[in-house]
Amino acid sequence: MIFILKFQFSNRQDLQGAEASGAQIADSAKMLRASNKKLNAASMGKRSLLQRILRKSAEQIYRLPHANFSHTSMGIKSVVSAGNGSPTVVFESGLGHGKRTWGPVFNAIAAMTRAVAYDRAGYGQSEPSRQSRDGLQIVLELRAMLQTEKIAPPYVLVGHSLGGTYMKLFAKTFPDEVAGVVLVDARHAEFTQRCRQLGIPRLLYDPPDALLAMLSPVARAELEAAPLTLKQARRAGPFPPVPLIVLTQSNATSRWPSGLKKVWAASQQNLAKMSKLGRIKVCDDAGHHVHKDRPDVVVSAVQNVVQAARYVASKKGKQRA
Repeated sequence: MIFILKFQFSNRQDLQGAEASGAQIADSAKMLRASNKKLNAASMGKRSLLQRILRKSAEQIYRLPHANFSHTSMGIKSVVSAGNGSPTVVFESGLGHGKRTWGPVFNAIAAMTRAVAYDRAGYGQSEPSRQSRDGLQIVLELRAMLQTEKIAPPYVLVGHSLGGTYMKLFAKTFPDEVAGVVLVDARHAEFTQRCRQLGIPRLLYDPPDALLAMLSPVARAELEAAPLTLKQARRAGPFPPVPLIVLTQSNATSRWPSGLKKVWAASQQNLAKMSKLGRIKVCDDAGHHVHKDRPDVVVSAVQNVVQAARYVASKKGKQRA
């Protein structure tokens, strides 16, 4: 059974500030979607003054703080950190993307607690690595960076797509350091196997081999290591009993064949069932990049998990007292 959590907090000033930032993101996203629809109906050669203003406003909201270099024992990483409070929210990007992909949600989260985003080895300004690009290696590199920067647990882990698998593996490998998790259109470790069992055509659930040639070297290495990463996720320890929200897109899945759609829906439900404090939300008007299409939904989910983690921590503190 999946439980939905609702909490109240005494520090209303911080919460109101975070809600205001979330509302600003939601309003900006709605205005941008409305503006884009109007543009499709207008002449291709004309751009309204309103659209330029909206895009400039969005760029200001979505701009990440200045990045620093973290000189870790496992390579140099480019990292941004902002905000104050606990738990710290750590963002992990999907295949082929760096930390900037979290621009639409990062600042809103930094308004309520500490937020951290970084480039994995070989992305952005981070140093390439000669080590395997499997999930466990990436988890260890992330943890080394957090320790180097003296960013202590507990963490709320937020991962998109393959980054969600990395964060799930982090939570299973270091459960005592994790206070909550948000998975953004992440794939279940058993999804591919289940598709094969049902005879679903491979092209519907696995990227074609031709795609490998189009990827950057680091993205290609991560994709080639994905089967090992999924195996590591399956064989790792149990998922910790922490607040968990699974966000899943609706745009592409609504057009999938019924068999593939059922497998995906069941696998997303199973992700949410990893924790007794887990729940799932299907995001309307969103594709695979939910954090870009519906940043307001992602901000709300992360805020809810942070609040839930704080509530759980306060209850444990009272029990120890």
